[in-house]
Amino acid sequence: MARTPAAVLAAALSISALCPASAATKKVHVPDQYDGSWSITAVTTEGPCSPSTTYHVQIKDNDTSIPGEDIDIDGSVTSSGVVTATITKGSVKVPITGSLDPKGTGRGTWQTKGGLVACTGSWSATRSRSDT
Repeated sequence: MARTPAAVLAAALSISALCPASAATKKVHVPDQYDGSWSITAVTTEGPCSPSTTYHVQIKDNDTSIPGEDIDIDGSVTSSGVVTATITKGSVKVPITGSLDPKGTGRGTWQTKGGLVACTGSWSATRSRSDT
């Protein structure tokens, strides 16, 4: 398993309606300064993926959990907040880039690779005020 920030999950989650889901906790290296409850909105700008989807995720001690998702994640968030990852769900790969701010916001882009679905979009993240 890998460690991942909430924002890294946004792109894969925007295509989740196209794939069956179970449950997952995946790990990618994430500095502790990003711990907390995050709301992630993934917006599709091109392709047949869901137009806009919001997810609520929890990062605690570098573990990220989102009930109902079966995904593989390979990537990281640097201490300065640079997000680089690839999320794989079935045959669909979703490269993600962007940034997180320790004060509780983030944004970036994503695109699907492989599989039957070709989509691109952006993501934005906001950490709950109680976690900032």
